[in-house]
Amino acid sequence: MNEPIISPWLIYWAGRIDFIQAICCIVGLFVTIYAMFVALAAMTDINEDKEAAKAAKIIVCTALVLDMLGVFLPTEKEIYAMYAAKHITPASLKATGEFADKAVDKLIEKIVKASKAMKEEKQ
Repeated sequence: MNEPIISPWLIYWAGRIDFIQAICCIVGLFVTIYAMFVALAAMTDINEDKEAAKAAKIIVCTALVLDMLGVFLPTEKEIYAMYAAKHITPASLKATGEFADKAVDKLIEKIVKASKAMKEEKQ
């Protein structure tokens, strides 16, 4: 059971997510502006060119996807908070508390044994 507590990939992507979100926002803004012009041009010539209307739909959908990614991608802190919320449960806290209690009990036993041994050496 030598698996890491937190996946290295989570740390990697959490570190990159702010950059990815910024790129989505910037590119999404430009694609949205371009999509508005293309959509207006396609609406004026809709009966003449079906290819332009199809291209306009694709560009508008691309703009929507980029804008939604820019808005709904979580921040780095939110990723870590969601990971902690998923993995920190009452059962895991109880298990951790029991483990800590056992460790403290063993430590106290060792201290008592060491103090008894020291008393015996002095006598």
